[in-house]
Amino acid sequence: ICSEGMATKLDVSLQPDILRSLCRVITEGGRYRGYKKDILTENLSERDNTVFVCPRCKGILRELCISTDGEQFCSCCKKEREQTHPNIHVNNMILCFKCYCPLISRGCDWLGTLGDCENHLDTCGYVQEMCKLKCGVVLQRNDHVTHEKENCVQRIVKCEHCKKNFKFCELTEHLDVCPKMKVSCKLKCGVVMCRDKVAQHLGKECGQVEELCKLRCGMKLTRDELRIHVTDNCVQRVVTCEHCDKNFKFCELTEHLDVCPKVEVSCKLKCGVVMCRDKVIEHIDRDCKEKEIECPFAKYKCVKLIKRQYLDTHLEEKETEHLKLKLDAIADVVMKQSELVEKQNETIAEQGLMITKQSETIVDQRMMITKQNETKEDKVMKI
Repeated sequence: ICSEGMATKLDVSLQPDILRSLCRVITEGGRYRGYKKDILTENLSERDNTVFVCPRCKGILRELCISTDGEQFCSCCKKEREQTHPNIHVNNMILCFKCYCPLISRGCDWLGTLGDCENHLDTCGYVQEMCKLKCGVVLQRNDHVTHEKENCVQRIVKCEHCKKNFKFCELTEHLDVCPKMKVSCKLKCGVVMCRDKVAQHLGKECGQVEELCKLRCGMKLTRDELRIHVTDNCVQRVVTCEHCDKNFKFCELTEHLDVCPKVEVSCKLKCGVVMCRDKVIEHIDRDCKEKEIECPFAKYKCVKLIKRQYLDTHLEEKETEHLKLKLDAIADVVMKQSELVEKQNETIAEQGLMITKQSETIVDQRMMITKQNETKEDKVMKI
């Protein structure tokens, strides 16, 4: 028998026997026989013990039988092939005995007769029965409604997320896969979503998913890190040269700055002037004070190279020397021109002689032609 207030698992097939045992004596071998004495409202006297107690099971006689030798006992206590006959009058007396519910210790206040006791137990709220939902728990009838609504593992409950019905014992397993249950991103990005949205979240949205840089620099970072990486750190990102305003990959920028025409550089001759790189050649050729240039009188054989910043000083210091060089150069030119004139005169004289000779040759040729013509005429006259 289950103890008071406890729920115990029992085989359902034993329940009818449990009910019967509440008011009957159980003898060795588990057989049910006479009624229990302790459920009576009044104790039996010595005489009543002799008359109404079975000598075999020691319980109050149940379905009294009398043997051929006059011994009376419960019908369940008679031996095999033992001849007996009932005593209806005494049986009726026994069934009229006042008794309590066998479950009075649990709080049942029923009071009746032994004849009604077993019928009472069919409805007594303090009788322990197996849960109707077959969860295996035994508990008092009074607790069945609460148990089946609130505690039974076989009760039907509705998932608060997907609104489908499940047995309570299956709910935990269902919650592990329920598509509508709110879960946190497994990559700990902080986003909470329905479980059926996790794949979409990881595929497109989660900032903690690692991906290769879309600019193909080879770095593998989380999406959150990539948002900063592609704009601030990637060597393949496109940046604008602050000098010439042209676009380059970041990895090419250093190389570009070495040749960028708009980068400001100092004069390589260290004159102290800063200018754009594309103005350097023009500056050196025209303005740089440190550039060594030829003296303007180089054509008069002043062979000294001087820095541009000292040119005025040089011209001032070498003015007399330059004048002498210039005069010497003029004298050389005059001499060369005189020599050239003499040569030209000689050439003219030679050409005059040649012309004279050519004229004489022409005269001789004319005379020869005249003589030849005269000879031809004479021959013609003779003919």
